[in-house]
Amino acid sequence: MTAVLAPAEATAHERRAPGWRRVVLAAPACVPAVMIAIGGWSHRWMDEDAFINFRIVDQIFAGHGPVFNAGERVEAATSPLWLFILVVGRAAFGAFVSIEWIAAGAGLLAAVAAFAIGAHAARVRHRDADGVVVPAGLVLVAAVAVVWDFSTSGLEMGLVWLWLAGSWWALMAAARPGEMSRRARLASCVVLGLAPLVRPELTVMVLPLLAAWFVLARPRRIAFDLGAILAIPVAYEIFRMGYYASVVPNTALAKDAGGLHLSQGWAYLSDFVSPYRLWVTAVIVVAVVVYGHVTRRDRRVAIATAAMLAAAVIDVLYIVGIGGDYMHGRLLLPAFFALGLPASLVVRRDTVVAAVAGGLVAVWALVSVVWFRPPPPAPGVGLGPAPISDWRTVSGATMHPVDVTLGLNGKQAAAAYARGVRGFFTVVDKRPRPGRDPNAFVLTLGSIGVPAFDAGTHVFVVDIGGLAEPLAARTAPVPGRQAGHRKQIDDAWYAARFGGPSNDPKVVAARHALTCGPVAGLLKAVDAKMTPARFLSNIWHSVGYTRLHVPSDPRVAEREWC
Repeated sequence: MTAVLAPAEATAHERRAPGWRRVVLAAPACVPAVMIAIGGWSHRWMDEDAFINFRIVDQIFAGHGPVFNAGERVEAATSPLWLFILVVGRAAFGAFVSIEWIAAGAGLLAAVAAFAIGAHAARVRHRDADGVVVPAGLVLVAAVAVVWDFSTSGLEMGLVWLWLAGSWWALMAAARPGEMSRRARLASCVVLGLAPLVRPELTVMVLPLLAAWFVLARPRRIAFDLGAILAIPVAYEIFRMGYYASVVPNTALAKDAGGLHLSQGWAYLSDFVSPYRLWVTAVIVVAVVVYGHVTRRDRRVAIATAAMLAAAVIDVLYIVGIGGDYMHGRLLLPAFFALGLPASLVVRRDTVVAAVAGGLVAVWALVSVVWFRPPPPAPGVGLGPAPISDWRTVSGATMHPVDVTLGLNGKQAAAAYARGVRGFFTVVDKRPRPGRDPNAFVLTLGSIGVPAFDAGTHVFVVDIGGLAEPLAARTAPVPGRQAGHRKQIDDAWYAARFGGPSNDPKVVAARHALTCGPVAGLLKAVDAKMTPARFLSNIWHSVGYTRLHVPSDPRVAEREWC
């Protein structure tokens, strides 16, 4: 942590102080990490969506590969790197603790490390200063309740912050000319290149950071840096195209990540900013950044700061443009963290302005901790998502949800499978119909987190929202649906794929369309046995399969394709 820096990394003021005073002077840099450790642990929880990743981990350990359903290669995990961490965590600790605790612990450790590294980067920036370094921006970020919530949750937010903090440290190190070793340079390039593996939309954030890197590092070996930056993401993209037959994760298609939904996005931004008065926080952060650059002019640090702030702005614009999310605050937290990273102060006895600013930061952080909380859930939320919800509140009631339409939850489905029940459960029938495969148990669900995880790896779960289903993900958004759940396809498609004989006109049309339309190639790409020839074919057709549009009504598909 930052309290045990080597003398060369400490500030000038600390290097002249006795050993015990160095620890005291370095303590303010530890405050954000301590705040997030306490807040994150006290607000520990598990989001329903985290169980989607847990089911994929189960499939990997069952020998089925990184898939949601055995035998169907659909990328239902948004963060490949987070999934990798969960797999490693289960391999190392799964015999002692549950996957839920592994995810919560890994997420909180990543969050604490992110705030510690971000504060350390502030000390790297000010290490020639004569005073106490205060990471003001990170203190203000760590004081917001929704930040505590997503420090655990079982999702990848802690990893996102850790990537941002590592990238900021890399830029701060590059801003010190002539001091970066080749090993540190390689590590910095690798970290910057991990953006799309942490979360796909971080690719838009990394662009200004890469621009600043190449300005600050001034590489003599551009090919070396580019190779280190691109090696891992390009290798994974080749794997994605060959294995999943898609250029982007299935979740990006299902969430309409390339669509434009400005009114929803503006509502999402307001829902995040208003409860915590974040316009006040933003004003304080910007004032600290401006004051820091006025009092300590450094063109190279200014370039890095401008890049990180540009990354935050670009991310906000993108998230607002696509309509935000259905989870309160979640997708704006990367930009919020990035906004806080460059804001740091050097407090000295002879500098009244810095001392006053530090006091203002402390007071507003205290106000945020004590008074500000997420907005209450919308009336009538029940067990389903509102357009925007505090999912810590909602999921607290749905850790073991029952699908009231089916009268069947995941544990009951697993028990039925163990008893030898087979068939196709639809969203309207409480009893299974005969399935096309007499050995299969197929269950359609609208909530695929906890119930799908509980159902086990042998039960094939059809996600009617498309996150883990290839057809619904490629249909048009349903007008008026909340962000993250905009797509749904006619149930006749599922009856045609998994059900037995039927005279329903829609099912008949769907069966015909599945044999003569382009979707037949898509299903073969994700369902057929993986061979080298299949892998190369999937790469060749991945762009077309990614762009493929599936009409929700199978009768329309039959007319268009057949």
